[in-house]
Amino acid sequence: MNRAIIIFIGSLLMLTGCSYQPKSTDGQITIEVAIFEGGYGLDWHRSIARQYEKLHPNISINLWGDPRVDEKLKPRVLRRNPPDIASSSLPFWKLVVANKLYPLNEELYTAAYGQNMSWRDTIQHGVLADNTYEGKVYAVPTNLSAWVCWYDKKQFDAHGWKVPADWGEFMKLCAQIKADGVAPLAFQGKYPIYAWAVLLSLYQRLVPLEQWYEMQDLKPGAFTSPEFIHAARLIQEMSTKYYENGALAMTHTESQLEWVNGRAAMCFCGLWLKNEMKNATPAGFEMRCFAVPPVEGGKGDPHAVYAGGAEQFFVFSEAQHPKEAADFLKFMLSKDSAHSYIQKLDTLSPVIDSVKGITISPELKSAVDVLDASTRIFSDRLSGLYLEFAKNDLPDALSDLVSGKSTPEQFGTKLENAVERVRRNPEIYKPATMGVPK
Repeated sequence: MNRAIIIFIGSLLMLTGCSYQPKSTDGQITIEVAIFEGGYGLDWHRSIARQYEKLHPNISINLWGDPRVDEKLKPRVLRRNPPDIASSSLPFWKLVVANKLYPLNEELYTAAYGQNMSWRDTIQHGVLADNTYEGKVYAVPTNLSAWVCWYDKKQFDAHGWKVPADWGEFMKLCAQIKADGVAPLAFQGKYPIYAWAVLLSLYQRLVPLEQWYEMQDLKPGAFTSPEFIHAARLIQEMSTKYYENGALAMTHTESQLEWVNGRAAMCFCGLWLKNEMKNATPAGFEMRCFAVPPVEGGKGDPHAVYAGGAEQFFVFSEAQHPKEAADFLKFMLSKDSAHSYIQKLDTLSPVIDSVKGITISPELKSAVDVLDASTRIFSDRLSGLYLEFAKNDLPDALSDLVSGKSTPEQFGTKLENAVERVRRNPEIYKPATMGVPK
């Protein structure tokens, strides 16, 4: 066990305050649920809590949320006084290796609510892979997102622009849009990390998944490989030619406002984009999307999609009622709950076939079509495991790449050097080679 984990565990053990949750004396159980309160709000979560209470009269759900939930949870974890269940950005892997999270395997193999199969079998293949450690699953998401290119169908139809079949066609489309007097691409330039998913998608188009995940497993030389440099070159050509003027100084909302107001034709983003811009999108805007196009001559799967679970929920091992909390999480991921989640929040759930039999918006139907046409999903582990790399090294390197300050080769070298520091630092937890998620 490395020094960072020992220090983390030591700090947990030094503070031994007891939970303020009262022990039940009448058989009534209270499950405390803490949630990051973001763009989706808490109304859906509260409605599910009330439904669960009706099914389980002996259980009450104390559900609360806060945009700064991490700050409120951290001292409670240190005092060994956590809520039962949470969705937050606490350092997941440190909690796992410090035995602070409750493994969900037993519950995953119990019967799902409302379906004649196990809970695990109701969840999209691959979604749980990044939350698995030594064969045990420690978190389950309620949201399924994918990285796609958004456009306004009304604007495309008016100009005769067509959805591209491959990257070459995409670049020709960008040139046509620019010639027609519209900026081809909005970009959230103040947060260059928005380019990362596109870059990873292009790299995946170029190499087999086994090679793609070697980079995720920190294999030396991955970031300076010819294929990764080629993907970086494609990103730089796109950014320097076709990003809207001034995009590198724009926030996510500023750049996305340019898009919904028709001054930029396309925008790479996740499935949360509609909800994030719902108050600024004009009437008549027909939001649609397509997957990152395949690269001609690439050896990767042209139909895989960069996607994964979001709003990850985990149960604390030191909670008052971990088994009951895990059961509530299972209820949140039932098909009926997923139906209401999709319809109320206009987003997707990781529950298999959860869009069947319900009415969804044309925008969401466009994203469903992308996922339905995919062969599998793949996702990034680097940014979740190596926080210093993700918060400092990666954004700086991406900023220099998309602005043209660094060549693709210099960009690859910067990342390779940053990851080498991760490899050599014994205080950074690194899981064993994980390979392609099964």
